[in-house]
Amino acid sequence: MKKTSAILGGLLILSAAPWVVAADAPSLYDQLGGKPAIQKVVDDMITHVAADPRINTFFANANIPHLKMELVSQICAGTGGPCTYTGQSMSAAHKGMNIDSAQFNALVEDLQLSLADNHVPTGLGNKLLAILAPMKKDIDHK
Repeated sequence: MKKTSAILGGLLILSAAPWVVAADAPSLYDQLGGKPAIQKVVDDMITHVAADPRINTFFANANIPHLKMELVSQICAGTGGPCTYTGQSMSAAHKGMNIDSAQFNALVEDLQLSLADNHVPTGLGNKLLAILAPMKKDIDHK
C-alpha cells in the first residue's frame, strides 16, 4: 500500500509538470494501441476489481457495460484519442460513496495489474496513471 501511495504522490507531482511533446510524436492513445487495446485493459481491470474484496462492493450494483463504456471513453479522450468523454464529473459520479485513499489505491493497483496483463510497457502505464492521478481529489471523499 505504501508503494502505491508513493507512486500516486509522485504521479500527482509529475502531472503538474509541463510535458513537451514533438508535434509528430504519436499520442499516448496510439502508443497504447488505440481503442481496442484500451477496451481490453478496461475489461481486464473490471475483472480484477470484481475479484478485489477491498473495493468490489462499490461495483456490486453498477451497470458494468455502461461503466466500461465510460471508462474507455474517458481514457481514450484523456490520452489524445478521437473520443469525447460525456459522462459525469468524477466528483458527481462518486458523491456519497465515501471512498478513501486505500480504496482509491486498490483501484489503481487493479489497473496496474491489467496494464501488466496486457504487456503495456511501464513507461506508457505511468503516463496513463499520470493523466488519471489528478482525479483522486474528486474521487477520494474521506
